Amino acid sequence: MFIDNDKSIYIADLWNNRIVKWKLNSNTGEIIAGENGKGTQNNQLNSPTDIIYDKENNSFIISEWGNQRVIRYFDQNQAKQQIIIANINCWVSMATSTTYDKQQILEMVKQNNPLIEFVKPKHVKSLKWNNYLQIYVNGTSQAFISCRKCFTVLAWKPSDGTNVMEKHDKACKQQPSSSSIQQSIKLFCSTDKKVQNRLIQSTKRKLTDTLAECCATDSLPFNFVNGIGFKELTENLIKFGRQLGSGVLADEILPDATTISRQIDKIYNFRKEQLKSYLSTIDHYVITVDFWSESKTKIHYGGVTIHTYTEEHGLLVFVLACKPYDLPSQTADNIRLFTDKILESYDLDLHKVKYVVSDNENKMRASFRSNINRIGCSTHFINKIIEHSLCVRDIDCDDIQRLFNNIHDLVVYLRQSHNQSKLSKKLQLFSKTRWNSAYDMLSSFIDVFPELNCIITDKDRKSIFATIDFEELLAFAKYLKYFVDVTELLSAEKTPTIHLVLPFKQRLINLSKPDENDLESIQKFKRYFKDQIPSYWELDDIHYIATILHPNMKHLQICSSNDKKKAYDLLKKEIRKRESDQATVTLNLNGQSQQTLSLSNDVDNFLTCCFDQSPATIAVVDANDELKRYLRSTDTLIDDEDLLTFWKRHKSLYPVLYSIACVVLIIPASNTAVERLFSASGKTVTNVRTRLSAQKVDKLMFIKKNLSILKKKYLLKLINQIVLMIVSSQW
Repeated sequence: MFIDNDKSIYIADLWNNRIVKWKLNSNTGEIIAGENGKGTQNNQLNSPTDIIYDKENNSFIISEWGNQRVIRYFDQNQAKQQIIIANINCWVSMATSTTYDKQQILEMVKQNNPLIEFVKPKHVKSLKWNNYLQIYVNGTSQAFISCRKCFTVLAWKPSDGTNVMEKHDKACKQQPSSSSIQQSIKLFCSTDKKVQNRLIQSTKRKLTDTLAECCATDSLPFNFVNGIGFKELTENLIKFGRQLGSGVLADEILPDATTISRQIDKIYNFRKEQLKSYLSTIDHYVITVDFWSESKTKIHYGGVTIHTYTEEHGLLVFVLACKPYDLPSQTADNIRLFTDKILESYDLDLHKVKYVVSDNENKMRASFRSNINRIGCSTHFINKIIEHSLCVRDIDCDDIQRLFNNIHDLVVYLRQSHNQSKLSKKLQLFSKTRWNSAYDMLSSFIDVFPELNCIITDKDRKSIFATIDFEELLAFAKYLKYFVDVTELLSAEKTPTIHLVLPFKQRLINLSKPDENDLESIQKFKRYFKDQIPSYWELDDIHYIATILHPNMKHLQICSSNDKKKAYDLLKKEIRKRESDQATVTLNLNGQSQQTLSLSNDVDNFLTCCFDQSPATIAVVDANDELKRYLRSTDTLIDDEDLLTFWKRHKSLYPVLYSIACVVLIIPASNTAVERLFSASGKTVTNVRTRLSAQKVDKLMFIKKNLSILKKKYLLKLINQIVLMIVSSQW
């Protein structure tokens, strides 16, 4: 409402969807907007809540709650209406009123007004209140209650006590919510999608305010709302709210911190028993092992993960432990003993583990030298080569090392001189212990390169900055990006990766061949990698076998003739070991189905560049020679099919190869799973949680990494049991 210079009053008539002008001393009002009823057209309004007059443009500014917008309305030209602000909650001026009559309450319920709430009053003792809720508008209690059974609105004031409820209880049984006199609160839960969406958006805006305040008051990161645990908490709170209503205080249901801590122990014990039960059914598994020191508490931890495969659940990765290392020293015998104790707690035997993946430090090589096949972490090899190329002297990479060191010095200067805040992007710093950090630093530096000339004020640093050749920097970063891509592809946990190692190694060697168009510094840098990758990056027999198991790389066209021969010889040897346990299979080759692979359109995709580019010519072979039939076939992956799923689909066609795939393809190319475990534990032991015991950290990491998998696995098992019971009862 507002009053103009002529003392005329303009009123936003919310219930009648119009703006009415009352001249001074007049007995009748004049409708100046919205006389065509409620709607979204230019000559219609929907629940206007406020109005002001814009003298400069000779127009009215009207806020509409119903249409969730603010519009400009021209008195002389109603067709010229303009939307100034869209998707905004305009229920403002109505909030100043504290009490409403029954018709207004029912109208707000019908329109799903977000300000209306149904709350159980505090301190009420009568059991009658179990079936009734008091109505609040904008936090102010109203003289009305609603029945939770039939959702009828009833006039009520505190002096009435429970008399109104007792009378309604009798009528409620005889006359449920279908009464033609009373309107139902079920209108508030409208099935109209537009109304429901508007209510969801309104709730989301309120929740955003609450979460923003929560982040500020509790010092939480903004992205904590993206966590799986927080989303599950939100879903449960919604369910609890439906059960309890809105009359329950948070303090009544929130547990104490100590209670939560104790519950962690119970959850850990329960889920560990579930995992032990699952692992008892597994024939083949692989473990990854690594160690690290927590920087805040200085506690040394050892981590073990296990990789398994079943046809029912596919490839699964579990954390077995993130325990404090409690032995006197890190000798090979002690590391092996520490690992064995962890496996024993799950009724597993280290001597039955066929493969273990670890980093390539001497102590790890010595620990798993006997009675077990240790596979070196491929990403560890890659990042060590990069580290040496940038940090080791006298390797003929002086120009690139000088460029890298200059950038590193500038990044350190900018971060320490508080000039970081003036840049559009945060600069990353190189760390020998963090994979891909060299590329991350270069990439962030390139992004802000145009800004640096104005930001760098120190004379010496300006001189250093002037020496940087931007073209050389781009070429340097582009080359390192290949290694970043390989690291990321080899670090996947949910899909097989071991088969990628051999072709990726060869692809990087090919990319490291100097090009005459490269700058001289880049040529020297590439030459170092071309010389180092073949000798430093170690391969095991299993890498050769695994590559053939990918139908798009089975002809090894990217590899040298020596590598091809070695790979086929190793696979033939493995097949001969298993053939005695497999029945001879006779098949009709003419009936084989042919599948096509859906590839990325990006011809530069690192993985597709390793695929066989043309089919190899193979003579007609014996139907019982499984390997030759596989090499001759055109069977391949379907769309984004997992490699293990491919072999499951073809197990009757290639039973021996399938048995090999189930053992080989679960081996990860890197020990990333345990590295990520340490990263997660580092985020758990913060400056304000240094008193968290190492045993509790172990349990928290177990739950964090395994909970969702175990929940899903055992929920599926429960559903299958229920279905089986239903089917059995029907028989």
